[in-house]
Amino acid sequence: MFATLFSSLQHHKTKLIVVSFIVVGVGIISTAFTEKKAALAQTKTFCLENIKQFQSQLDTFQKAAEDTADKKLLLARFKKARVAFKRFEFCLEYIDNNRYPFFNGVNAVEMDDGYNPNIKPEGLQVMESELYADSLDYDRIIFLSKQLKYRTLAFYLLLKDAQLRDSYIFEAIRFHLIRIEAMSLVSFDSPNLRNNVEEIVSSLKSITTILGYYKDDKSTSDIISLQTQMQATIEYLKNKNFNTLDRLVLIKKYLQPLTQTVSAVQQKLSIPYLEVSGQVFRAVNLNSKTIYDADFLNSKFYAQDKYYKNNPLYKELGKRLFFDKRLSADNSLSCASCHQAANAFTDKLPTAITNKAGDFQKRNTPTILNAALQAGYFYDLSAASLETQVDHVVINPQEYNHNYDEILKRLKADTAYVRLFTAAFPEYGKDAVSIYSINTCIADFERQFVQLNTPFDKYMRGQTTTLDASVKRGFNLFMGKAQCGSCHFAPTYFGTAPPFYGISESEVLGVTKTFDTLHPVLDDDIGRFKNFEIDQFRNSIKTSTVRNAELTAPYMHNGGFKTLDEVIEFYNRGGGAGMGLDVPNQTLPATKLNLSKQDKKDIISFIKALTDTSGINKMIF
Repeated sequence: MFATLFSSLQHHKTKLIVVSFIVVGVGIISTAFTEKKAALAQTKTFCLENIKQFQSQLDTFQKAAEDTADKKLLLARFKKARVAFKRFEFCLEYIDNNRYPFFNGVNAVEMDDGYNPNIKPEGLQVMESELYADSLDYDRIIFLSKQLKYRTLAFYLLLKDAQLRDSYIFEAIRFHLIRIEAMSLVSFDSPNLRNNVEEIVSSLKSITTILGYYKDDKSTSDIISLQTQMQATIEYLKNKNFNTLDRLVLIKKYLQPLTQTVSAVQQKLSIPYLEVSGQVFRAVNLNSKTIYDADFLNSKFYAQDKYYKNNPLYKELGKRLFFDKRLSADNSLSCASCHQAANAFTDKLPTAITNKAGDFQKRNTPTILNAALQAGYFYDLSAASLETQVDHVVINPQEYNHNYDEILKRLKADTAYVRLFTAAFPEYGKDAVSIYSINTCIADFERQFVQLNTPFDKYMRGQTTTLDASVKRGFNLFMGKAQCGSCHFAPTYFGTAPPFYGISESEVLGVTKTFDTLHPVLDDDIGRFKNFEIDQFRNSIKTSTVRNAELTAPYMHNGGFKTLDEVIEFYNRGGGAGMGLDVPNQTLPATKLNLSKQDKKDIISFIKALTDTSGINKMIF
């Protein structure tokens, strides 16, 4: 079948558009090292052969669907196809990232590059949802299978002609190890089948093989040592499954050392990182030892102007502006009116105050702690950066209810502000006080509040060696049975999605107005539907972080839940749909989690171990 498809599409080969964010776009790397041509050729051959094997598994799966095989057989065939996919996934996701969602993207509408109403979710996750439906739609399953086979052929042709680099191979491996730790452990991309252990083993075996291609006089002993580590990890995973896997042990004892050794081998081979050569600007720092290192993510990646310079005066100005009520039309509100330092930058209210005494907004005040580590802001993701978020606050009739012309007049009349802005932005002369400079300074001040020194972070970085047993159990539940980590992604525990951390996600949870299990009422906030009138976005709300959640009650976008116990129980019941409400397109599975009382306590213990406000006073005073 693969040969037939290849023949039918070969004449379209020249029309294939390479949309990789790496292979096309970064150009030729200017380095002093020599590419390992033999290793690159072997790696390409290995990936191409595994693409063919995946295609063969899809053929077998499709044939079973055409024969109207029962669900058990179809699931067995599908499981083999997913395992085969994992053998080359690391290469696909890195080299053709824009089209990766067509293979293994979430079963939901995505908006990363704009909405096309003619494009519907497709790929393995969609196929899995069909296989777990109450009744099998064989025609739909066959269509999805054919669709995926054509996508697979397109990638085969792309990879066949791609000019690989050693940097690409090693970075693809590093990013895939991040994917394993942050997504595969929680079975993010296979929520029903949950065959994640076998799939992780499949990925690690591929990486082991490819690393073997890089053996030379200088690196053989290091690579053999690395392959031994890989094999030890695979041995550890033997006889484990989704429920029995100790994720914390796997990360600390196996995945973290693997990551660090891969990095060491890359350096030994003098293979550069693209950031070092100045070729890319991205969120992830591949030089970090663990994903819990303070420098793992670059908060400036999420800025409106990623290249704005570092200047301590920006922070100083931003702090003044953050507390200055003159930014609001009636001098009644500042950023600090709602984001109060004493309350972990929240206000402890169900919903935020307005500029009119006694009136309240519709949504809860989120903390700005770690808010810089997102690619979208407000609960409906209506702002793309901290800078543009300021714009929304300025014009909101319930908040500043103001305009920049008047704000600029007020600030220019203040000689202290003029002096500071002129010193901070000398290149703009008389225009130093501007919309750009105001927004940049407020955003830069808020970016200082990345607090990643929690007890859990320190343990994961190896700075401490002990962690309460309840916290350990809670982490395993969070990433396992409770499936919290499939939306609240490690290490930010926002909806900032691994492994590239370039987008922020939202979910339809069926949140109720209050925590009422007897007579639940669906909250009427339409979420992202306000900005994009797409059915799948109705009631879709940005995934907030659980970091510092111990300090930021009440919870949910509407402030309707008073305690973490209520939040956990809401998820335990399957969200709104699990509680019997009609919630079209709920992305949270409606099935009960069946968490025990001890399970819930342990999850909350883990969440509390993600508390860190140690730098607030230093920043404010």
